[in-house]
Amino acid sequence: MPKYHLNKYFYPSPLKFSDIFLIQIGRLYFSPSDSVHMHTHKQFYELTIITDGEGWVKTNGIEMPVSRGDIHLALPCDTHEIRSSANAPMKYDFFSFYTENESYNEKLCEICGYLSPSDRIFRDERISALICNAIMEFVNKECFSEELLYSVFNQIIIYLIRNAEHGTAAIRSRGVSQKETVCYQLMNYIDTHIYELTSLREFEKITSYNYSYLSTLFKETTGSTLSSYYQNKRLEAARQLILEGNETITKIAELLNYSSIYSFSRAFKEAYGVTPKKYGK
Repeated sequence: MPKYHLNKYFYPSPLKFSDIFLIQIGRLYFSPSDSVHMHTHKQFYELTIITDGEGWVKTNGIEMPVSRGDIHLALPCDTHEIRSSANAPMKYDFFSFYTENESYNEKLCEICGYLSPSDRIFRDERISALICNAIMEFVNKECFSEELLYSVFNQIIIYLIRNAEHGTAAIRSRGVSQKETVCYQLMNYIDTHIYELTSLREFEKITSYNYSYLSTLFKETTGSTLSSYYQNKRLEAARQLILEGNETITKIAELLNYSSIYSFSRAFKEAYGVTPKKYGK
């Protein structure tokens, strides 16, 4: 079983540092072939810093190898799993947060619109060192600890944004068409705001395009409708939450903005052949 050297977990009541909210921070050591089982993220970002060994990170069904020095970025609403190799057991630090800083959020939302699960791994010794420093501060708190941690968290977020922007610049230079870029942004926005999105017409404000135009563009480019993509992603999120077993069926329907538990159950049964309650059993 994985062993936590430190695990400070503050969900659903995050620890507040001015406009930065800490969800979780800590250090974990794997035994050979250990894993952190698949789980669903809520509305927060998470950095996983591989400090030793090697293994795999699986995000939204896409598995990527990681080794010492790699940093993996998980976005809001990701489905996430981490697995260690048998030959080189993995150790990693982790840091989960969200922020109410408008400037940071503007950049982070832009990043969410471009980075696919296969574009989330990067390296930055500054971030690794800062998170290590933050962990040590939780172990040995001294005077001005809160002020120091707030400064450290700000630096981590800034370096994260800079690294991610370099990644998005590389993605934009791949020769992807403007239509494909718009569709990719729509899909990534749905993926990372599945608990916040209540109507696809919200895209009119987000993109400044008419919804009818976006719907037609999406269908012509992907062969699927924007509505079906959203509904499939919503049901996938519901299915994962049921498997995790931490929320009631009623709460899951509320989290995913269904009008009622009956409409949720009907949609779920149409997709998976059984009711949510039976699926959970």
